[in-house]
Amino acid sequence: MKAQILSVGVTAPGIVNFQDFRQTLQAGEAFDLSLPLEKYSPSFLPSNERRRVTQTIKIALKTAEEALSFFQKAFPNEAENLPVLFVSKDGDPQISAKMCQAVSEDPPLISPIQFHNSVHNAPAGYWMIGQSNQATANAISAGKYAVANGLLETVLQSKSEKKPVLVVIYDLPLDNLMPVDALQKSYVPFAFSMVIDANQVIPSTEFPVLSLSLEAAKEQGSMEEENPYTGVPAAEGYTLLKAIAEHSVKPLKKPIHFSLNQHSVINVSLTNG
Repeated sequence: MKAQILSVGVTAPGIVNFQDFRQTLQAGEAFDLSLPLEKYSPSFLPSNERRRVTQTIKIALKTAEEALSFFQKAFPNEAENLPVLFVSKDGDPQISAKMCQAVSEDPPLISPIQFHNSVHNAPAGYWMIGQSNQATANAISAGKYAVANGLLETVLQSKSEKKPVLVVIYDLPLDNLMPVDALQKSYVPFAFSMVIDANQVIPSTEFPVLSLSLEAAKEQGSMEEENPYTGVPAAEGYTLLKAIAEHSVKPLKKPIHFSLNQHSVINVSLTNG
């Protein structure tokens, strides 16, 4: 399966956007994970909704807005209201923690706004409201297999919709009030986004073509690339983002492997078309 990448966005501590990410790599500098996330307010939302958004929703919307903004500037004649897919392991862990704490108290009072924001598709809902977008919107959780399932679902949806799809893959670490996940080795958030066209109707000189293939899972050695953001599932995308950023000067020599489930992996390659 092949799909043209048309735009990319990324947000994390030490990374403001994809352009900043690319420049840091080109300069050979390390990412400073101690830096706070860039302040962001989703100006496209009505004021009432804007006041209600959480940190999780903000990082998802900021990253989505970056990819859509680039796409609209690069391809002004294409449809603005793209189908969207939001992917996250835990949704909003901060809100979940607050609600768990609230129900353990006497009386168990939960804020209606917190309850509203706790649903897994809350970021997708805010996005569609703010963009006045009536296209298809989906939200999935695939646990630690978020990246592989997100990429595969995006390509399949683009084929089905016959148009580009915006995918946003984001995760925040578990709140301190929640039980520690043994697999969580990082306490920093990470989010990235792409506009992908599986129909390859729109050519791009800025980004490579994404090629996906499936195979049975097998024992994997150590990670091919050191990933400073390893910990939350979305951060697995760092390796792919790095390959995209360096593609013009340092093409990917072998596929990147992302686990799709216990039994299968997706091999991701980048080509010039």
